[in-house]
Amino acid sequence: MKKYEVLKAVVILQAVCMVVLAVVVVVKVWPWQQPLIGDGAQGNEESEGVGEKDGNHSPDKGQIVARVGGEPITMAELQAELHRQYGEDVLRDMMLRKAIELEAAKSNLSVSPQEQTRELEAMAEGYESEAEFYRVMQEQLGLSKERLLLDVRYRLLFEKIVVRSIDIDDNEVEQYIAEHQDEFKPREQLHLQWILTETEQQADDVLEKLIEGEDFAMLARTYSQDSFTAEYGGDLGLIDADDPFYDSEMMDTASRLQIAEMAGPIAVDGGFAIIRLAERRMTTSMTEDRLKDAVRKQLALEQAGPMNEQEDMLLAKYNAVKNE
Repeated sequence: MKKYEVLKAVVILQAVCMVVLAVVVVVKVWPWQQPLIGDGAQGNEESEGVGEKDGNHSPDKGQIVARVGGEPITMAELQAELHRQYGEDVLRDMMLRKAIELEAAKSNLSVSPQEQTRELEAMAEGYESEAEFYRVMQEQLGLSKERLLLDVRYRLLFEKIVVRSIDIDDNEVEQYIAEHQDEFKPREQLHLQWILTETEQQADDVLEKLIEGEDFAMLARTYSQDSFTAEYGGDLGLIDADDPFYDSEMMDTASRLQIAEMAGPIAVDGGFAIIRLAERRMTTSMTEDRLKDAVRKQLALEQAGPMNEQEDMLLAKYNAVKNE
């Protein structure tokens, strides 16, 4: 899966998770504070039973989930905001999955556990290990391995639906492989950490602390301006050495580092970076059969046209409509 396709999938999954959060935020807004329902002991007793009395697991929409300056924010307000921001996308996703199930059953299409596993392995390729990939998905998006498998299943089913009537012959596959050999050869990958600062002086100050022996991850959490990676010790994960999405000077410098060696400051978009090389590895090549299968599917999907148009056609086939 290409980088932009992975990012698209993650964004969609994150949107779904934001809506799901509306039913769990009741008891996990700020765990170090008392539940914000009423006052005193009575409020605590109510909070313990919220969503669980008489077997009812639905949150109370009038429940107060937070306060700011004494002003309450209710569950109903939270759900309304989540619906406003993500509702349309999530509803479309749910409708599309229903249509995929119907069409797959009608056409006797299925996805094997082996196909799901191979796809997850491809998604995890840019991480240190599969375990690290699952940890990041769970911690950052709240997605379990089971949920990821389910999402992969629907996507692979939909791809099979789209390409079932498109025939790509062996000559086309072999010609594509011959013309794009760089796409399939083993690639060097660098596992990097970074600390991003606003100014060069700040970067110099942080570098001095590193030279004195302070922990890189701790300094990243304290000083890095990149809030997304700072929480994880500045971890950027595994990056292709020639990845065009990252600053070329930074990657050139990183490629010359030894394991655990640091460099900086490096001027990058957004400030100045100090980098540390945690690991270097080479990707493995696919077997010939798997490579041909992957290329065949890629060419068929390209020939099928934009996927959003294919989604619209499938939804229209099964009269998917929203109730106003």
